[in-house]
Amino acid sequence: MQRTAVTRTVENLYNLYKGEQLILQPEFQRNSVWPRKAKAYFIDTLLAGRPVPLLFFQRATSPRHGLVTYYVVDGQQRLRAIIEFLEDGFRLVESKGSAKGRYFSELAESAKRSILDHQLVIDELVGYSDTDTRDIFKRMNKYVVRANPQEIRHATKPGQFADFVVALSKLEFWSNHKLFTATQQTRMRDRELCAELVILLIEGPQDKKASVDLYYDTYSEAFPEARHIRKHLENCLAWIEKYIPEIEKTFLRKPTDLYSLVGALDRICRKQGQLPRPKSDALSERLKAFEAKLRAKPPRGEAARYAEAASRQTDNLRPRQTRIEIIEKLILATL
Repeated sequence: MQRTAVTRTVENLYNLYKGEQLILQPEFQRNSVWPRKAKAYFIDTLLAGRPVPLLFFQRATSPRHGLVTYYVVDGQQRLRAIIEFLEDGFRLVESKGSAKGRYFSELAESAKRSILDHQLVIDELVGYSDTDTRDIFKRMNKYVVRANPQEIRHATKPGQFADFVVALSKLEFWSNHKLFTATQQTRMRDRELCAELVILLIEGPQDKKASVDLYYDTYSEAFPEARHIRKHLENCLAWIEKYIPEIEKTFLRKPTDLYSLVGALDRICRKQGQLPRPKSDALSERLKAFEAKLRAKPPRGEAARYAEAASRQTDNLRPRQTRIEIIEKLILATL
């Protein structure tokens, strides 16, 4: 068995495909699964001259015509995107400037050439059995973990807002109450919640899909509200430690519900000019009673509304508003 690293241009690979020397779908490969937006983004990567992951081919001699033939072990989706674009299969909806919205045939000659001349690195496998090749494919794809939105923000959107979110994620409150597992911290779920809480305390509940990236972009150079927001959040967390000291043992430990609690505290503070002051043990008892109602099958009344808002589209605006409103009522009933 032998492995050899080689480089080939996009144009060379396309010619191999047209000459039936590049086989995209051995029987163990998936069908084409990338949506057009993903394909367009990949082509824009080539257009920008950015490197792309290694491709793996199995090299063999075709019994049909005696030519060297390459079977794609890993990289089929990328190659399908290239071929489809070169054959005017989709427009560059993810590009900027003069290339935006164009088919390959509509690009300037310089842009066409930059794509065709792009060098792709390939690991060619020779002498591997079919069983070996299948095992390689399985090992490459079995435990692939896609980057989540927060990991992508961290990698692509540095700046003042990003640094502020990282600082908030290091507050002792999170570790003192063990609100995030080690895996969640590794995947930056704590930073994602902190970013959402910052936006919540500035503008009230927002649709996460539309707001978080906007804040990372808008406040990359400066974030003048940092000191005020940090103080407000720390006050809310201190309130929680005082009135719900074992929050990690309640339903409010989950990020979705903790977000709702902080939102409720912020609403009360805006209306009354200060954080609420519940009667001794009243809030604890009411929260326990409400949690028992949530666990009922089926939950009823306000518990049913809350359960529904906490189980579907939890980061959309309406469910967030519903949860905040219900927790606000729970707190106000204890004053």
